[in-house]
Amino acid sequence: MLGIISSKEDVASVNIANILLEKYEWHDEGCCYLNGNRILYIIEDEHLYHDNVDMELKEYGFDVETIIFASRHSSKKEMETLSVHPIGNFGKAEYGGKDRMLVKTNPLLMRNALELLKEKNSIGYKVSYEATHHGPWLSTPTFFIEVGSTIKEWNNMEACEIIADVIMEMEERKYKVAIGIGGGHYAPRFTDIALKNGVAFGHIASKYNVDFLNEEMLRKMIEATPDCREAYFHGNYGEIESMVRKLLN
Repeated sequence: MLGIISSKEDVASVNIANILLEKYEWHDEGCCYLNGNRILYIIEDEHLYHDNVDMELKEYGFDVETIIFASRHSSKKEMETLSVHPIGNFGKAEYGGKDRMLVKTNPLLMRNALELLKEKNSIGYKVSYEATHHGPWLSTPTFFIEVGSTIKEWNNMEACEIIADVIMEMEERKYKVAIGIGGGHYAPRFTDIALKNGVAFGHIASKYNVDFLNEEMLRKMIEATPDCREAYFHGNYGEIESMVRKLLN
C-alpha cells in the first residue's frame, strides 16, 4: 500500500491533493482517502518536520509499504523543475529528520516516477533526481516528488497535474539499484544514467556532502537503498570509491 502525504502548509502539495481528489475516485475514510492500494493523508503542518507519519497511518489501521510526500521545491536559481529525491541528513539535521541518519527509500518506485515525469513533461520543465536532503524521520521507505521552484510553478496546475498523475500511475519495475556520490544537487549525471541505462538510484550524496562520507555513512547509504549492488560517481573520489566497493562486495 502506498501512502501519499499532502501538507496544508505547502501550496503545491495542496494543489496536487486537490487534483487527486477531483480527478480520481476516493473513498472517504474519515482520517484519509482511499483509492485501491493508495491512501491520501492530509496533514496540517509542514512535511519536513512531521516525523513518524507512517506510524500515524498504522494507528488508523493502514500498513503502508512506501510513503510519498507530494511537495513544493524551493531554489534560489528559480528553476522550473519536476523532481524526486530520497530523504535524510548526511550531517546536522537543519531541516527536519535526524543528524547523520538516512530514511530508507524505494529506488524502484522512485525510478519509475522519474521516468513517468519525463514522459508526461509537456511543459518543458527540468526533470531530475535531487540529492538526498532534509526530513522528516520515519521508518517506512520514503521519497519526495516535487514541483519547483517558485510560487509561480507551485500554482501551475499543469505541473501539479503531472505530479498527481504520476503518483497514481507509478509502479515498481525491475532495475539495477545503485547509490550516487558527487555532482550537484540536481544530480544530472545520475538522472541521465537512470533514464538511459535502466538504473534505479536510491540515496545520492552531492559533492557538498562528500566530506561527511566515512565508512559508517556509506554503509547507511547502502542499507537505506534496498537491493543496492552498484555505485556511480560524479567526480574523483578514490578513497571513498574504495570504501564503497569494499562494502558492496
